[in-house]
Amino acid sequence: MSVTFSYLADAVSTAFTIGDPLEEVTKTLVAKELECAPALDDGRYVGMVSLSRLLRDREGTPDASQTLGADMIEKARAYGPDEQLFDNLSAVASARCGIVPVVDEDERLEGVVSKSRVLAFLADRMHSGEGGYNLEIEVPPTGTKLSEIIETIEKNDASVLSFTSWPTGPGQAGNIIFFRLATHDFYRLIRNMEKYGYLIRYHSLFPEAGYDELREKALEFIRYMDM
Repeated sequence: MSVTFSYLADAVSTAFTIGDPLEEVTKTLVAKELECAPALDDGRYVGMVSLSRLLRDREGTPDASQTLGADMIEKARAYGPDEQLFDNLSAVASARCGIVPVVDEDERLEGVVSKSRVLAFLADRMHSGEGGYNLEIEVPPTGTKLSEIIETIEKNDASVLSFTSWPTGPGQAGNIIFFRLATHDFYRLIRNMEKYGYLIRYHSLFPEAGYDELREKALEFIRYMDM
C-alpha cells in the first residue's frame, strides 16, 4: 500500500479563523501546549498561526478587542490527501511547525499529520524497536554489490529487516549501508563479517558480550574437534 498523507492524517483538533479574538487564540495555544495551528479564512486553509509570532515583542495578553488578522498568519505548505509521503519527507522535516496540514482540492482542511506520527511510522517500518540489531558497513564507490552483502549476512543465520544507505568519505564517493537485522547470534555474525573483510563502522552492543565471546571460542573448539 502506498503511503499517502491521508494514511497518517489525524482529525483536526484545533484550528482558528481570521477574525477570532486574539486573546482566545493565544490562550488556546498555550493551554493545549501547541506551537502552531492551522488558520482558515471562509473555511479554507490559508496558513499557520504561530504562538511565538503572536507573542513577539508583546507584553502580557492581547487586548480583548484585537482579532486574528491575515498579517499574523505564516505561510506554510499544505498537502493533498493523495500526495506521497516519501516524495515529500524533506519538506515535512523542514516545516517549522510540529504538524503539516492536509487539504482537499478546494483548500478545505481535512486533517493534520504530525512530525511525531511520521517519525513513529518510519521507526516502525525500519523495525527499530526491540528484538533487532543495527549494523553499518562502509563500502567503496565501486566493486561492492548489495546483493552479495545481504547473501553473506543471510548465510550467517541472520535476516535483513530493512536497509538504507548514504554517502561518505572524501567527495562522498563511498557509501555507508545501514542494516536492521534479526539474528540469534549477533556476536558470531559480526565476527564473521569482519573475517570476510567488511569494514564495519558501527554495530549494536553485544548482549552479554563476555558470555558470547566465551561461547564463540567454545563453538570454534567443537567445530575443530568435529573435523
